[in-house]
Amino acid sequence: ALNFVVTLGRCDDMRAEVFVRPLGDRAVGERLVGTVTGPRRGRDATLPTMARLVPLPDSPAAGPVSRAILTEPAFWTPDLPNLYRVEARLERAAGGGDGEAWIGLRRLGVRGRSFWLDGRRWVPRAIGGDVNPAVARAAAVGLVVESPGEGLLDAADQIGAAVVAVLGGAESTVPHIAALARHPSTMLAIVSAEQADADAIAALRRVKGTLQIGLAVDGREGPPAVAEGLDFVAVLIPGQGMPHEAWRSPPRLPLVAWRRESVGSRAACEALQRDLALWGMARGGDTLPWDWAGYLVGSTTRGDTLQS
Repeated sequence: ALNFVVTLGRCDDMRAEVFVRPLGDRAVGERLVGTVTGPRRGRDATLPTMARLVPLPDSPAAGPVSRAILTEPAFWTPDLPNLYRVEARLERAAGGGDGEAWIGLRRLGVRGRSFWLDGRRWVPRAIGGDVNPAVARAAAVGLVVESPGEGLLDAADQIGAAVVAVLGGAESTVPHIAALARHPSTMLAIVSAEQADADAIAALRRVKGTLQIGLAVDGREGPPAVAEGLDFVAVLIPGQGMPHEAWRSPPRLPLVAWRRESVGSRAACEALQRDLALWGMARGGDTLPWDWAGYLVGSTTRGDTLQS
């Protein structure tokens, strides 16, 4: 099967560019053709439209790239989990390959010390534990999952459940990140320390699209040096303790607080937010000097053990 990278280009409420390219090194002269069809959301009966993938001139760096232009695009958010079907075929002299996948057009990024989704500030609150996407969505929280599988992510894509993927060293690779990034529900990914050097992060950024990549660090110690190219830092906060005093300084990147020892729930996320607000104002004043970007509570569960 053909593995490909999907990237959302320039977009607004009237028009969106979608770029598709095969994953890996490719020969000059290959052409990628196909279609992007949608949107589909749950049982909605909206008549889908189809846009063709048009091959662009070869780039020595990117290889064969094709573009589809969608008019009046329907973007993916947890409240409106719109999906599109990409069907792509690689044409070459010695045969080819084809592949297909459901994707979401997700406008997610960082502004200052916060995440922004579809033009609004987005504060992730997610829990670990034996919770499936439907239960998490009903509780208005996301999921913190170790190595989430395709079945779980497909279900999360369809119902609008946000997923924070926690990855080991063997999974913090370009093909794996590219596969995760095609799932709009995978909004944050926490990679291993051995994959967080500048060269590795630069390679991952070429395929991650709007997936935000961060690194978990020990909050009992002061802020470490973090490689350029990371989008956020997950600060591990032990038990009912608080971060090291050095974390009071305004951070360069968004900080996501993660209290792994507690049982995950929406109330636990709110309690962590309250505790950190009180900690932030402990030196006086009635406003926080800066806001935490998100709150995670609970230990991770492997994605292949959860029911989708």
